[in-house]
Amino acid sequence: MNKFWSRIFLFAVAFLLLLFFSNDFGIVNIQKTAIVVAVGLDIADGDKVDVTAQIAMPASSNSGGGAEASSNVSIHGAATVGEAIAELNRKTGWYPTLVHCRLVVLGEGTDSEDVFRFSDYFLRSEFVEDSCLLAMCEGRAEELLRAKSSVGDMTSAAIAKVLSNESQKTGTVCVVNLRDFAKGYYSVSGSGALPVLSAKPEAESGDSGGAGGAQGAFAGDCGGFAGSSALPVQGSSGSGNSGAGGGKSGNQNKSDVFDATKTALFFGGKRTALLEAEETLAYNLAASPTDFAYGDVTVTENGKDVTYNLKMKIGKRSQDLTVEGGVPVFTFRIRANAQVADTNKSETIEEVAKTTIVPEHVLRAAEEKFRQKLSAVLKKANAGGCDLFEMKIKLYRFARPYFDALKDTVLQDAKVVYDIQFDTLK
Repeated sequence: MNKFWSRIFLFAVAFLLLLFFSNDFGIVNIQKTAIVVAVGLDIADGDKVDVTAQIAMPASSNSGGGAEASSNVSIHGAATVGEAIAELNRKTGWYPTLVHCRLVVLGEGTDSEDVFRFSDYFLRSEFVEDSCLLAMCEGRAEELLRAKSSVGDMTSAAIAKVLSNESQKTGTVCVVNLRDFAKGYYSVSGSGALPVLSAKPEAESGDSGGAGGAQGAFAGDCGGFAGSSALPVQGSSGSGNSGAGGGKSGNQNKSDVFDATKTALFFGGKRTALLEAEETLAYNLAASPTDFAYGDVTVTENGKDVTYNLKMKIGKRSQDLTVEGGVPVFTFRIRANAQVADTNKSETIEEVAKTTIVPEHVLRAAEEKFRQKLSAVLKKANAGGCDLFEMKIKLYRFARPYFDALKDTVLQDAKVVYDIQFDTLK
């Protein structure tokens, strides 16, 4: 018996050695592999597509172990995304692998028709994870991916920070991955939303440093919602081979910021509306896993406008759909606590010490502005047929006997109830 197991052991060792020396256990040589970390898609003439791949490259030993380098390679005029990915091999001599692709950016113009004409390739691919981030951008995705991060990050890494879960928790960015967008697209609602990326000059951003900010604000007559989620990057052009690949001619020391506070709404894969930063924050506070958000509320006190900066924590949120007398009723229920983070007026030491107590009239003003912005979001979404809050899905699940009769008109006919209550932290 011992001889038998000894022979089995020797055979197993010989077999593993054979595998190791024959094909390295199937491992692809990294020097011959294009590790694609981000893909940009742009519309081209004649129903063609331009595909830009950002490829991570190992830092050279002479760089002292610095930041990871990257290079952008573009394929223009491909019939399909799959064709362009295959052509990367012929153009670079590298075998492209999408296992590490964490970002897909759709350029301006791809949203004028069904965006899944381009992005369904990534659903078909067994190598691309469903958690891959998906976003629109202003202008061409090829240009956006040429930016160089001033803090040493690749462009894709810098964008991933702007589209992080932390940004979504503050309500400033609508973070969407491939799986979630596909679920909405193929559901009875046929709707979805994507963040819209833009690179803004440093002078416009008003913030020349840091790793990005996230802050929302209520505006309008009592202040309005406003948001900013940005990360400094350094502009570039051309493919390049360090950082995110390239630099703007004569503008090497200038840095831009990525902004993703706008949100594009989709129905049937086509873009139907655009939410501004204030409306994106309102949507996230109502429907996304937002923990804390900051907002400015302006009220009138003693004949003067006073701005309160509030720190808000969303306690409970829900959207319920019922049918009452044949009429669909959609109810927002939101409960939030707030405290005063700052004001634009001088206060006594007693008032400063009571930062956890928000004046009653400020809380009511916050509720009203939240209601106004949320109403504007719903109006924009419904006008374009985008079922942003999944009314049709809720109708099918919770009021199925009425589904066939109301599914085509529920967005227009639903009576909306805003049950929003802000309370002071103490």
